[in-house]
Amino acid sequence: LPGEAAAYAYGQAVATHGPWASSPPAGLPARHRRELQATAIAMQLANLSGNRFLPGRGTRLGFGIGAALAARLYDLGMRVADRAGLRRARARIISRVTGDVLEIGIGTGLNLALYPAGASLQAIDPSASAIDVASTRASRLRRPVLLTMAEAEALPYPDDSFDVVVGTFVLCTVRDVAGALAEARRVLRPGGSLRVLEHGRSDRAAVARLQTTMAPAWASMAGGCRLDHDVRGAIGAAGFRIAQQRLRGDGVLVEVIATLG
Repeated sequence: LPGEAAAYAYGQAVATHGPWASSPPAGLPARHRRELQATAIAMQLANLSGNRFLPGRGTRLGFGIGAALAARLYDLGMRVADRAGLRRARARIISRVTGDVLEIGIGTGLNLALYPAGASLQAIDPSASAIDVASTRASRLRRPVLLTMAEAEALPYPDDSFDVVVGTFVLCTVRDVAGALAEARRVLRPGGSLRVLEHGRSDRAAVARLQTTMAPAWASMAGGCRLDHDVRGAIGAAGFRIAQQRLRGDGVLVEVIATLG
């Protein structure tokens, strides 16, 4: 068919590099372009399941994979996503932090290599298996970090303990988003900042509707991960002021630096 080869090549580019990595060929119907972009977004989100995918406290996943293996599989999947470009987004959030830093939901420690040497780092995660992997990675990197098994909704620290709180792909999966943000606010010192990298509800109506449709099935596959949550709205409602933001995919991928309002 006329244009079929060009449309096929465009579909390959979208699947490999993301929904807006290249321009559609002339003559490709807008409906087909939107379908390809929506599918690519769903593929990207499949690499961004939150830390709740990892079982904690010795439990097992419903399909029988043990906690340690699940942690390794999660780590592998996220490293593949990093090579596809996600690492640059992590670096923008993390690489310039200073002072006393807390990372909530550190997972397997993929952010550890990105922290400046001068930052004093502590981190929590609800999964003992993930913390084991993070500890091994920290030792290999010679990155001092105090790791604690804890929930983001109940941080084991006094008020005003940190200058920065970091979270990457955590708010989408915590049981209580407002509670986790309230705890982040509590442990931050005056003038402190919250730095967040998340996937969230798209600003594009057609994509947002697709996310809403897929949300129940996605949550059941990814340990309750919210496919269509309003990240920026939740941060604002918690009393933070968004100082900087960077959006990709019309808000599907969100980078936020917020300060205490």
